[in-house]
Amino acid sequence: MLAAEVRLPGMTSSVPTARHFVESLLRAWGHPDLGWTAAVCVSELASNCALHARTAFEIRVALTETTVRLEVSDGSLRLPVTRDYGAEATTGRGLRMLDEIAQRWGVEVHEAPAGKTVWVELGSAPPSGGGRLDEELSELAQAALLAAFPDEAEVYPGRSPQARAA
Repeated sequence: MLAAEVRLPGMTSSVPTARHFVESLLRAWGHPDLGWTAAVCVSELASNCALHARTAFEIRVALTETTVRLEVSDGSLRLPVTRDYGAEATTGRGLRMLDEIAQRWGVEVHEAPAGKTVWVELGSAPPSGGGRLDEELSELAQAALLAAFPDEAEVYPGRSPQARAA
């Protein structure tokens, strides 16, 4: 098993660093095909740390033959909650997105030191040089992300794209 971790400050500016850390590791470990999906997941979890936990957080990435496990640990006992906001909301869809693109995910609460770990598991295939399966997985991940947001026609009924751009 391969594993690596990094500790980051609890700020929104840490989110791109978290994304880059995960993508770089997976590329170095021969799984660049998982980089985009893993980056989306860690972006959501790191954003939640910065916005809700407001503590420094640690990211751990572990790779086995069959699974990539992403763990994001913070110093807050506040558990993540799946929200159901209206179609116009710009927040509240992240955990539903994890449901769609991860094999599974969950939360572990820690007593000492106090805090929690939110983890996500993604399927890992042997390294490949690309191909149709990689393209299909990428298309599925993109479709899951797009499905989390409403169509523009639902958000802006009766307004043309040209009118919004003006």
